Amino acid sequence: MPVLAQLFVSLFGGLASSLVAIGTKKVATVAYAVVAFGVALAALMTAFNLVVSPLVQAMFSTQYGQFLGLAFPPLAGTCLAGIATVWGACALYKLKVQSIKMSASA
Repeated sequence: MPVLAQLFVSLFGGLASSLVAIGTKKVATVAYAVVAFGVALAALMTAFNLVVSPLVQAMFSTQYGQFLGLAFPPLAGTCLAGIATVWGACALYKLKVQSIKMSASA
């Protein structure tokens, strides 16, 4: 009986360890994708704020820019950055839903 018990322990232990290894790889892949997407989004938002915001400020300081300011307020750059952030959050949500669907079908 102890030999049979040892056989079951080794079989189910090997099965459990392989399932844990597969799950860990999936979690690591999803975590890597989320972090990579987040870093790319942060870099793009920083570049946007560093490049576009001064251009918008310079444009609104001219007389023609003040006329445009009636249609586009000086906070337009910040609003566009907020919209881009929401788009990024939606993309992350879609990525998460897709990864859940893929893991459920596997």
